[in-house]
Amino acid sequence: MPEYKDMVLKVVGERLSPMKMKVRAGNFEMVMDKLGGEAPSPIEYVLAALAGCINIVATLVAQDMGINIEDLSVEVEGVFNPAKFLGQENGRAGYKEITAKIKVKTDADEETLKKWLEQVEERCPVSDNLSNPTPIKVEFEKC
Repeated sequence: MPEYKDMVLKVVGERLSPMKMKVRAGNFEMVMDKLGGEAPSPIEYVLAALAGCINIVATLVAQDMGINIEDLSVEVEGVFNPAKFLGQENGRAGYKEITAKIKVKTDADEETLKKWLEQVEERCPVSDNLSNPTPIKVEFEKC
């Protein structure tokens, strides 16, 4: 089995307007805006990241377990109260709860799928970051 080392991943954002930003990730660009704006909001991208990660990990785990997946979709829903974000009250600024539902078309039995799902939850990096504290340092540089 290969030995893996820590990787540093980086994205760079450029302000397009007071509420809109273009973010580069490698050779790709994403645009994000306020909730209800002209592009998905950053908090919606969090849900999208979880859905995408679940798909990738579900596929890898299925391959490891010899499960054939014919089709798969992921619906992710988050409960969010914008009061803290808008400076109106104490409490949590982020999601209070996130629920992901995976619809999978496969010939695998229920018991196998339960083991599969346990591995998917355990191995998903985005789920891990949302479920566990990750140190975040925010710094500024005056230009």
